[in-house]
Amino acid sequence: MAEKRDIDAAEIAMGDEKREITALDLLTDHERELLELEARLNAELDAKLMANPHQMPKACYFILPNEFGERFCYYGIAPNLNKYFQLITGMTKVQAKVYSTAFTMLAYFFPLLGAALSDSFLGKWWTIISFSAIYLIGMIMITVFAIPNLIGPIGEVSKFLTFLPMIVIAIGTGGIKPCVSAHGGDQYLPAQEVAKDFFFNTFYIAINVGGLLTQFTVPLIADMPCYGQTTCYSGAFLLPTIVFALAYAVFAAGHRFYRIVPPLGEFLPLKAVKAMFLAARRHRAAAPEERAAKGHWLNFAEEEYGGVFIEEVRDFGLVLVPVVIPFAFCWMLYNQNQNEWSNQYYLMNGALFGGSDPTKRYVQMTSFSNINTILL
Repeated sequence: MAEKRDIDAAEIAMGDEKREITALDLLTDHERELLELEARLNAELDAKLMANPHQMPKACYFILPNEFGERFCYYGIAPNLNKYFQLITGMTKVQAKVYSTAFTMLAYFFPLLGAALSDSFLGKWWTIISFSAIYLIGMIMITVFAIPNLIGPIGEVSKFLTFLPMIVIAIGTGGIKPCVSAHGGDQYLPAQEVAKDFFFNTFYIAINVGGLLTQFTVPLIADMPCYGQTTCYSGAFLLPTIVFALAYAVFAAGHRFYRIVPPLGEFLPLKAVKAMFLAARRHRAAAPEERAAKGHWLNFAEEEYGGVFIEEVRDFGLVLVPVVIPFAFCWMLYNQNQNEWSNQYYLMNGALFGGSDPTKRYVQMTSFSNINTILL
């Protein structure tokens, strides 16, 4: 839901009277109805928030552990998949790279599904609860399937059975990804901008601490012997499964403290595309004088979609090319540390600090990612 924002001083004639334009003037009737519904649903919580506007809402103490647990879980799995696929299924390095990259791709594709369901039907709370359950099921599956010889001899396990839990996990993590931070922001009122900034700083710390701890502990457990094998991926995956299960329980327990924002009833990316097509069609058919009066071509869709939404679409377009697209290439390179650089690492001489065994790994490859986290 678009927040109320400062608008340049302007006046609108209303008979003989004049008044300043506010953000409410730029909303559609449907958006105003949702704002009113949100105010009614959260009247009691909002009164408590305004009584202590500088304090962190109780709800955030349930949201932050959930994000810590989810990131602990994800970063405990993703960086270790390349080696896991090679050892458990007997995949070649190229095959393992393809499967681990496919998992990452799916994990960042399914946020579209999560956003669509959250905006259209479920709302953020139910989307997080539902997809977290799917996530947890996937974690239990990969933990059990990683037990040696349970679903096939080591090195000969079915690729389908190995990758099936990854699909379930990708759906789960992708489904909640667009909702958790937004749900945290929903716990604050527009007048609490400073307090909200503090929350998001803390939220980012929770993400990085979760990733930092798991990338130290999970590889160490995976390198231990168990079940008569030299590795222990079932034990390694069990740790993030337990952490996420606890985080899920904490998040669910905080339900009565959450501000609930009703779903919009529409998928925002699709709504933006429709608005752009409508504006482009009208702009093309308009006379030069009308184009000059409207200013930006997207303003031709203001009547149907509201001025606030059109302004947000316009702002997104301003950052898409100079900011969003270049970052895609950055992450294409960075994600090589989970497969290509990992394969190279195990080909290098491991004798460090006078060590005599070139095959011994004193530091796990996945732990090197923590250098980035520490520097941040």
